[in-house]
Amino acid sequence: MNYLISPTMLVWLLLAISIGCVLTKKSYWQLPLTLIAAVTFNVLTPIGAAIIISGLAIAYFTARQHTKSLIYIGHGAVILWVIGLIVHLYPGINNLLVLDQVNSGPLSRPFTLYFNIDKPMLIFALLLLVPNIVSNNEYNWHQLSLSRLQKWIIGGGLITLPLLAWGLQLVKPEFTIPSWWWIFAINNLIFTCVAEEVLFRGYIQGFLCKKLSPTVAIIIASVLFGLAHLAGGPLFVIIATLAGILYGVSYYWTKKITVAIVVHFAFNLLHLAFFTYPLPL
Repeated sequence: MNYLISPTMLVWLLLAISIGCVLTKKSYWQLPLTLIAAVTFNVLTPIGAAIIISGLAIAYFTARQHTKSLIYIGHGAVILWVIGLIVHLYPGINNLLVLDQVNSGPLSRPFTLYFNIDKPMLIFALLLLVPNIVSNNEYNWHQLSLSRLQKWIIGGGLITLPLLAWGLQLVKPEFTIPSWWWIFAINNLIFTCVAEEVLFRGYIQGFLCKKLSPTVAIIIASVLFGLAHLAGGPLFVIIATLAGILYGVSYYWTKKITVAIVVHFAFNLLHLAFFTYPLPL
């Protein structure tokens, strides 16, 4: 794991700081430093950097348009760009392999993990496009307006969904704390959960809530979230969809994207610690 202390890790340190800053609505000044470092250490080639910057620029200028047709075109272009990031479509982007065919336990399949620089870029684009994804009182958690029933629903979901996955034979019980758990936690919380919640809850669910009832909006966003996990198979899609509903109601009830991020991360961490990860052998 010498790569974890290599100069290249400066790129992901700056990326993590940049994500933290935009979530607290402080500034975007760290993002250019991240991109400069990424080009310097060949995480991004000039072509890769141009692709990233073009998507961010479209998001920035779309948010400042007043003509509906231009707004729709801009949003469509950003979404297509985002899809390309998620599926790692673009050339000139060299994500860092940090875990190669490791096992969380003897019953689990081998697991490979990258520190991605492409997928997290959707966070900045979507927050440039729709700044109100992040609320002004995002971190005032002492003001959470969750009722006791809502807290029980969220807590119960975190317990029952893994058990349902076990009942569907998607996972098996396996209590393990692998030596690389902290690498998984950093990546999953900062680079995965934030990106997915900003996209599916903040952007998609938030948009649909303006057009449809909250229930329908949450279900549609959750189904799309489930389909994004199709590589894990149809049962995985079902569990991911139900988990998406849990994250969706967490966001809708609290109006805080950080709550959805924490619930999402807690679910993934419980999966890693108590069940085969990602799937049984």
